[in-house]
Amino acid sequence: MTSYSPRGLFWLAITILIWGAYMPVGKVVSASVDVYWITGIRYCFSGCLLALILAWVEGPWALIPARRDLTTLILLGALGSVGFGLFSYLGVRLTRPEHAAAISVLTPINVAIFRALQARALPRRGVVLAALGVTTGAILVVTRGNPSALVSGGSMIGNLLVLISSFCWTFYTIKAQSMTGYSALRLTMLSCALGSPVGLALAAILTAFGIAHPPALADFARIWPQILYLFVAVSAVSIITWNIAVRAVGAQTATLVSTFTPVIPFAWAWWNGQIFTAAEIVGVLMIIGAILAHNLNERRRALTVAPKPELRTAGGR
Repeated sequence: MTSYSPRGLFWLAITILIWGAYMPVGKVVSASVDVYWITGIRYCFSGCLLALILAWVEGPWALIPARRDLTTLILLGALGSVGFGLFSYLGVRLTRPEHAAAISVLTPINVAIFRALQARALPRRGVVLAALGVTTGAILVVTRGNPSALVSGGSMIGNLLVLISSFCWTFYTIKAQSMTGYSALRLTMLSCALGSPVGLALAAILTAFGIAHPPALADFARIWPQILYLFVAVSAVSIITWNIAVRAVGAQTATLVSTFTPVIPFAWAWWNGQIFTAAEIVGVLMIIGAILAHNLNERRRALTVAPKPELRTAGGR
């Protein structure tokens, strides 16, 4: 189903605003609280909050995963929390939030390339062109038009860590698509709840080696609005608003509009006085344009391969 209902577009806009502010807020949090501990704590809290919502929406039985899916759900949790969450925090500490946001939207291209490799076939021409466009745009954004910045360390290390987080989310997305019989809310809740112990265990191990440091309550008190935003808005509210939007406007339209998520952190940085180079502006436009073209192409392909409705005659089936 595809439509442009005002109600659906409203909830989609709310979702994009929440996602768009993720990197700027994440940078504040990662600079104030140990990233290893905040990752495990965040997904533990999110799992508990989503469990309450899930029990109310689908019933208490939905909190219990099928035994056959337990290993997969733990893997999904590890990819989503320890993988995506941790590497995005580590990366955004070393780079600018708007650059991190531009890199983190690569999932549609990554998924398309992985699917082609999985089928032992070359990616389609449209996928290759989109990947080249996104890659060129990302290089322009992160180097600000100065190619020597690719080997200058510092922010480039942060950009690479964000890229790793994007790969983790790609594999999460691919694996999640294979899970049948689960609503988006239930799958998210179970992966959060089963993945958070992995993150907490990693934080405990790194603490024993002196790499991680458990946060004090005072650390959270200083940035409680940002913590509340990450724990509630990003991890719970955006999931609900996204599902509402998808049901109202369709998955294809929702995916197309979500292409513009990186605009939010760039607008936020501009509002706070950040001056962008021409290369950054061209780069982010190339990224958005390439992903938008890829999504439109996928939408067109889906329409062409969809089975046509059978003609019915009177008295027939």
